[in-house]
Amino acid sequence: MGKIIIKDIQNYAYHGCLPSEKKIGGVYKTTLWIEGDFSESETDDNLAKTIDYESVILLVKEEMKRSSDLIEHVARRILDRTMERFSNIKKLKVRVVKIKPPVNADAPQVEYILKKKR
Repeated sequence: MGKIIIKDIQNYAYHGCLPSEKKIGGVYKTTLWIEGDFSESETDDNLAKTIDYESVILLVKEEMKRSSDLIEHVARRILDRTMERFSNIKKLKVRVVKIKPPVNADAPQVEYILKKKR
């Protein structure tokens, strides 16, 4: 079993519970850990036998465009759509990071991690 890691896909998005977050937006980073049997792609050098990470990145960008109150909701949408789209994924972990959340503290980021396996 192999693992593909797509790290820190950066998006400017409009997630959050505060009206200002919906209006002004902020920076988010998404990382995916994708596990599956990619042994055929290791020997055949064939994109059809693995996960096309460009397609995954486009999927993440689409979901980040849809505004949500919570990053938990965004992570769930990304996880569900990715698992649905790629049947050869055995295990998936998604991390959504909100950079500089508007809180009354020195917290450079807040993140949510979600995992699923078949």
